Amino acid sequence: MSIEPAIAAWLDIYFEAWNRYDVPAMKACWDEEDQLPIYLAEECDPHIGWEAVLGYWGIDRSKSERLVTWKNLTAKEAAPGFAVILFDANWSTYIPGSRLYPRPFGGPVRITAALRLKPEGWRMFHYVEAPLASIVQLRRAHEDAVEPALHARLAAKGISY
Repeated sequence: MSIEPAIAAWLDIYFEAWNRYDVPAMKACWDEEDQLPIYLAEECDPHIGWEAVLGYWGIDRSKSERLVTWKNLTAKEAAPGFAVILFDANWSTYIPGSRLYPRPFGGPVRITAALRLKPEGWRMFHYVEAPLASIVQLRRAHEDAVEPALHARLAAKGISY
């Protein structure tokens, strides 16, 4: 039986909590009995242990807005009750009054995580964000800027990619 539907449902709950910035709900998606959780966001050094993770989450983000979405889940049960997952996410945020980013900004990221199955469901204990290399981001931006009419013209000539 595939574990992906249960983990997809868990991801929905986790990112709904992130989008509300509900720290207790975010923490409830983790294995709170694990003494050494690892959380690596793309923009900072690793947070190892609950004090570090909660310190990162404890930053006042009440004035900002955020939206994180996910897709393309691959999940495998590496051992009974132990899953390794990989998925794509996109984060968007708005920080009022930011001089560096006065408009909303965001970007794609790949995430890998490890979860264990607890009586209450899947719970994470290891999380790593892997940003796309700048050359990949630039190439995708250039590809996304192509007019749809060119794709149609190429398809009409039998060109596929």
